Parts: sequence; C-alpha cells; structure tokens
Amino acid sequence: MNKLLHPLILLTLTVVILTGCKKSSGGDSDAPVSDYYITATVNGKGWSANVVSPTLHGACVGIISSSGGVSLAVLAGVRAQGKDSTALALVFPANITLNKQTNFAANLYTAGVYVDGTTGYNSDPANKGSGSLTITSFDQTAKVIEGTFSGAFGLVSGGSTTVQVTNGKFKCIYTTQANANPFPPNVKF
Repeated sequence: MNKLLHPLILLTLTVVILTGCKKSSGGDSDAPVSDYYITATVNGKGWSANVVSPTLHGACVGIISSSGGVSLAVLAGVRAQGKDSTALALVFPANITLNKQTNFAANLYTAGVYVDGTTGYNSDPANKGSGSLTITSFDQTAKVIEGTFSGAFGLVSGGSTTVQVTNGKFKCIYTTQANANPFPPNVKF
C-alpha cells in the first residue's frame, strides 16, 4: 500500500491543518457550522465537522501540496463531541477529473479515512475498505473544492470491522504549499 494513504499520516495532516482551531458555538448538531463543511452519515448516524479553522474560516479545510511530481489535495474535518472526537479525511490528485466518480485506490492516489479517537479506518481494500468520491467543483480562484463521497472504511489494525460512510458531502476551502512537503520525511510517493 502506498504509505501516503496510511491513516495515521492523514490524522497527522488533520492535526496540522486544524492547529489553532476551535469547536464552533453550534453545539453538537449535525448541520454544517460554516459555509465550508464536511458532512456524512456514519454507521447510520449524521456526522458533521464542527471544529472551525479560524485561519481558513471553515469546518472543512484542505491543503494542496506537491512532491515527486504528484500534486495531491488532502481535505479534513473534525467533530468534537464532549471529550470525544472523530475525523474524516479525503485524499485525491489535484488534477482529478470533475464530475466523474473515482474509486478510492492507492494507485490512483485516492483515499477516504475515518478516525474515531485513536482508532483508524480507511478505504484500502487490504482492510476491507472501498468507496469513491466525485469532485463537482474545483474553483482555483476562490480556492474551494466541492464534492461527494461514500464507502466502507476498514479497520487499519486488521479484523473485519468496517465503518459505513454514506451521503458524504463537502465544500472545503484550501491552501497550497508551494515547493514544500507537509508530509513526514519517510513518506515517499
């Protein structure tokens, strides 16, 4: 499996992206808390990111970075509820075809990740994961990406446990990392 798609790396990216963020005053509602959001149904229950980045002014934020000739978008949202937190993250090439359903696959540099506390789930078939995403808008002037996603995200540590993610929608603002690699030095792609 491509090491870039490992959920612990994505969790690290989520933390880096959302550093300095705070939970919105919107409470634990499943409704979007800003103009930029990531929502889904996770195991039959509504899920909506509610930790807002004061820098990017949204509950779904992203970064586009290039390394080794590949330019990737990483989008993430965090939901804090009491002392618990969960996160959803998506990875895909920055040159992805619009309005085309694309399966999550390491060789396509696409992935979906769900993290519940310290337990990670991803779309890797080796973990019984699957799924897809569709990018419906990629506005490079406003730096906003919109789309949909769904899948069965398998437990990274093995076993047969999966998290069902359906009705996923996002509208994320993003930033770019020019000539910088935000990934840990041991991550190659």
